[in-house]
Amino acid sequence: MAADLELRPAEPDDLDAILSLMRASLGVGSIPRERRFWEWKHERNPFGRSPVLVACAGQELVGMRVFMRWEWVSGGRTYRAVRAVDTATHPAWQGKGIFKRLTLTLADRMAEEGVHFIYNTPNDQSRPGYLKMGWTSVGRTDLLIRPLHPARLVRAVAGRGTARSAIPAPLVSGDGSEPAAVALARNEVAAFADRTVAESPTGRFTTARSAAYLRWRYGDVPGFDYRLTAAVEGSEGAVIIHRDRERGPLRELRICDLLIGDTPSSRAAARALLRRLHARPYVDYVSAMAAPGSAARSVLLRAGYLPAWRLGPILTVRPLNPAPGAPNPRLRSAWAASIGDLELF
Repeated sequence: MAADLELRPAEPDDLDAILSLMRASLGVGSIPRERRFWEWKHERNPFGRSPVLVACAGQELVGMRVFMRWEWVSGGRTYRAVRAVDTATHPAWQGKGIFKRLTLTLADRMAEEGVHFIYNTPNDQSRPGYLKMGWTSVGRTDLLIRPLHPARLVRAVAGRGTARSAIPAPLVSGDGSEPAAVALARNEVAAFADRTVAESPTGRFTTARSAAYLRWRYGDVPGFDYRLTAAVEGSEGAVIIHRDRERGPLRELRICDLLIGDTPSSRAAARALLRRLHARPYVDYVSAMAAPGSAARSVLLRAGYLPAWRLGPILTVRPLNPAPGAPNPRLRSAWAASIGDLELF
């Protein structure tokens, strides 16, 4: 019975069994289920090692739950959070409440540790379970779309689009982009990133960005090809971090992070970089995420991006230790997340 299982923190020697359990429960999937990806994600995260809880039936590991550490800033203060990410239950043990027991136990431990809140973007199948466990639906995030080939979008929505073949990837035709790992190793780009860690002017939660964070998030990640397009000079200019993604018959160019200096010329530089990206061949549309009142949103709207109210991921939150003066994480207006902050990886 599930009640007889032992729940304990994972140990280093459990990793092979954890990865095997994930493959047995979840299949291969688009996210690598291998040691080097796990170590990057859960052990080298600059916000700290992920807490991992496992369920054991005797010597057999039959369930696991991971919360990934994250830090958000607002009003000059840093707030500690965890994101509910990886979870798996052995097929023979599913339907016995293991997922719920692991999740709630780990949530209680995070509350005791002083973490401010848990958040995630569950899909339609898993969201009701989180809501029953005390999570609150914040609503859809501030997704923006820039159609580049409207006719293809219309055909795809109508189910008449066909998948493309022999499309070179990544597509870097004349846009000046380069691998994020290469660009972030240069001093001028790293220094610009550190200067624009800056607090969101709207007083919302923004990821505590730094050059070290960006190198980990976009440069070191195994199995993903993030690219960076930049025009920086000292504290002025802009940096766009992006990647290509196939969406059925369509190719999406996803803007994961848009960093802009605090000057009119920096906004002009950002718009010029966007025009170069919009000229890439074969890209059908571009997506980005930017909160109302932010410089990034102003630049994107002027560049022809449109709000996609029904397409953004739905954010859910469970407060643990509310901090006086902090934005209320249950409110959509409290967030200024980028796609890179919330995309699944």
